[in-house]
Amino acid sequence: MERVRVGITALVISLAAAAVSAQTSSVSGRVTNRDGAPVANAEVSLVPPPTAMASMPGMRPTAQTDRTVRSRADGTFQFDQVPAGQFVLQVDAPGLSRSSQQITVPTSQTLAVSLEPLEVPGAETAPTGATAAGTTDVQSLLERIRKLEQRLTEFESTTVLSEPETRVKRIEIWVDKDGNQYDHEVPGSKRAVTYQRERAYRRQTINEKIEAALADAERKNVKIGISAASVTQFASRTEGGTTSTPGHAYELASADLLFTAGLAQNTIFFADVVGLSGSPPDGEIPTATLLNSYTARLVRQNELDLREAWVRTEFFSQRLSIVAGRIDLTNSFDHNAVANDETTQFISDGLVNNPVLGLAVNGAGALAIYDAKNGVNFKVGLQQSSPSATNLSQSLYSLAEAGYVATFPSLGQGNYRVWYRLTNSTEPKSTAFGFSIDQRLSPVLTAFGRYGHGNIAVAGGTETFFSQGQHFYSGGVGIQNGLVFNPLDSWGIGYAQTDDANGTTLERLAEGYYNFRLTERLRLSFHLQHAIDSPVGAPKFGYFLSGVRLQATF
Repeated sequence: MERVRVGITALVISLAAAAVSAQTSSVSGRVTNRDGAPVANAEVSLVPPPTAMASMPGMRPTAQTDRTVRSRADGTFQFDQVPAGQFVLQVDAPGLSRSSQQITVPTSQTLAVSLEPLEVPGAETAPTGATAAGTTDVQSLLERIRKLEQRLTEFESTTVLSEPETRVKRIEIWVDKDGNQYDHEVPGSKRAVTYQRERAYRRQTINEKIEAALADAERKNVKIGISAASVTQFASRTEGGTTSTPGHAYELASADLLFTAGLAQNTIFFADVVGLSGSPPDGEIPTATLLNSYTARLVRQNELDLREAWVRTEFFSQRLSIVAGRIDLTNSFDHNAVANDETTQFISDGLVNNPVLGLAVNGAGALAIYDAKNGVNFKVGLQQSSPSATNLSQSLYSLAEAGYVATFPSLGQGNYRVWYRLTNSTEPKSTAFGFSIDQRLSPVLTAFGRYGHGNIAVAGGTETFFSQGQHFYSGGVGIQNGLVFNPLDSWGIGYAQTDDANGTTLERLAEGYYNFRLTERLRLSFHLQHAIDSPVGAPKFGYFLSGVRLQATF
């Protein structure tokens, strides 16, 4: 009897297991990426669909829970004892998009799941491969986050708030008849414009803050510069003359002490104190123009002389400049790009200035410069021309100039100027006019030319303007960075001629120089000069001079 009872129990258990086995089954599949490579350690879930709950009244949903497994190294996965019904198969892997598909259990097929790369703005493209797909993108995102956090920390630690700035904001409002203001249109209101001030801060780096402070201090402080030169010349007479200088040597040393200070916005103060010592050739060789242009500045040996001291301010968006004080008008008029600077170019005064300008000394005066910012500019100035005059009316030296900057096709920039001079220190008044040009012909070659005509004042006042006087011509070329030994070297060749009112040539002068730029602050130049003069009432003579100029600026 006992054996029968045990047999019946075993039979019942076997039938129950068979029934359960008949109601469940397994679900298997394989996870790959877009390139077909297996994806390991992917999270695979079986989720009941939203429609799995019964919708009929009084029916309770079947108790089903989410089941999750991990894919193996070959990308395969398997769920065992899955009850029959509808499920959603969800697959997630780092760096890859989620895959969701609805399946019906039981199923006899092996599910194939392909995952696409996850598109993250700014992230690197997900690399392919079994392991790279899951880890590289996460590491890349973490690295980008770390760098952003580092940059934010550096930004906070290296920047400061600027001084508050007042900004004016334009605002449109609507005002009704009672004076009430609205930010939108209401019936019976009129539109109006008002302005609102607000204080704003901006972030700037500590370096910017320091540089701004240093620049502000530099504008307020006095800057001092020094320009020193030594010119040594050797003269050899080539023809005629009665002077006893067959082979003398000369040297003139000059030092300029320059002061500059910012007084206010667009306003500066400038002073030039000069000291000279030595013997230039012009003390023995009576040429019509100076053989050493530094001689014009020699007032007293071994003493300091205040050449210039003036204040300059600018108006109307820096279009108009006003200069007042002790000035030298010839420094501001008749400029020339390649024949105007005795410190780096020619040393013959006939190739540095136009002798017809005729100013011998500096004095108190004023200068106005207008630059239209379109290539056109105008200058007008006046100054005292005689230190012995008791009032300005007795020694008024005035200049006016019109200039134009032009750029022609296939050529570089050219500067063209015409000027007029009037001096009342003699009776009748002495006048002159002239023009100056410099035109860039190529990136390394610039040509220049000057002309001037000034009348000669004689007793009785019989002549008219420009009826008597001297004619002056000069021309040549300046070369920068072309056919040179070293970069930034320069050289030039020039010719100048002076005629009297009758067309008789008084002087012919030629000069060539080569300027070595040894350093940014030191220059060494070699010069060759030849002058032939035919003074009125005196024998003709000629001199050849060789010279060396050493120039330092700091």
